[in-house]
Amino acid sequence: MNDKNAVKEFCHNHKIKVIDANKRATKYHKIDIRYFVNSKDYNSITQDVIPVDTEPLLTLEIAASELEYIAQFEQQVFNNMRKHGHYDMFNYIMQQKEEEKYLKEKYPAVKKAYEQYSLMLKMAKAGEL
Repeated sequence: MNDKNAVKEFCHNHKIKVIDANKRATKYHKIDIRYFVNSKDYNSITQDVIPVDTEPLLTLEIAASELEYIAQFEQQVFNNMRKHGHYDMFNYIMQQKEEEKYLKEKYPAVKKAYEQYSLMLKMAKAGEL
């Protein structure tokens, strides 16, 4: 699923309506890190921030209950992980899935073994083994 379809599905699932998409927001990019240029504090690092591009700025309509639901989900998945030191676990799992997908596409033997493994798991769950 591409990003646009994912956004459309997300908006559909949470009953989010785009009211206005005619405005633009500026995207910024940090560049040119300069060391030791501040004569008052040589330990400071300065960065120039320049506008690079623009993107659509959306005005959305969303029910308060849906927004609360999304906020609660984000709190459960990300905020609690930060408190308990497991924030990178989600990122690690997603990275591992991408790596597995790459290996399955690159090596036909890995894909076949994965399909057989998946079949065995389904059969075990169904009690057919």
